[in-house]
Amino acid sequence: MSDHTLTRRRTLALTGSTITAGLAGCVDSGTDQLTNNGNADGAETSATQDDSDGDHDHDVEHTLGHPEDHIEVTMESDDDAHHFVPHAVHVEPGGTVTWMLDSGVHDTVAYHPGNAAVLPSATDRRIPDGTNPWASDVYDTAGETFEMTFEEEGVYDYTCTITGHGHRGGGHHGGHQTHESTGMVGRVIVGDPDLDSDEQPALRPPSGELPEAARHELEQFNDQTREALQEH
Repeated sequence: MSDHTLTRRRTLALTGSTITAGLAGCVDSGTDQLTNNGNADGAETSATQDDSDGDHDHDVEHTLGHPEDHIEVTMESDDDAHHFVPHAVHVEPGGTVTWMLDSGVHDTVAYHPGNAAVLPSATDRRIPDGTNPWASDVYDTAGETFEMTFEEEGVYDYTCTITGHGHRGGGHHGGHQTHESTGMVGRVIVGDPDLDSDEQPALRPPSGELPEAARHELEQFNDQTREALQEH
């Protein structure tokens, strides 16, 4: 990994299902695929959404059902709340998502058993079968970025593993609470994936092992994803 500069970037090409979505909410993986480098047709997310008892309200300009080539997601902290904004995004196959640190200390880690060392709840796999997980570095300087290109259709859920002390922790499984425990989760929808939960693990009800706030957000993501893609 290169030194921690404001322009740190990584591009990851994933094989398997790819999802493109824009919803509100908010380790190295070892894969050799990681290299340096509102309207009736969709669920409108350009208005403020109430996602977690008012803690995850945001004005976002992104419509599910209308995938884009590139979307930027900011990682933010304000008071005791932490967010990915937008919390869910929709990209085309081959589209790119760039996570940029706006404030606080954050990372982006996919729900996949391969990330269990940094995210115990990752035993609840929430990315398509046959795809490799990602786990970014920890970012603590505003403007730092992590970039991924999603080649395959599907739905991908992820979270932030950082604790209030600014380092990776054990979530609700012990130690200090992570940002996941506050509901800082996100989703990437790629293309027009099959909405069958047998094909898309992210569309299954979240495991009871996940923190309550994270489950709440993921359940909302599922409702919004189905609504947007069925209309699309």
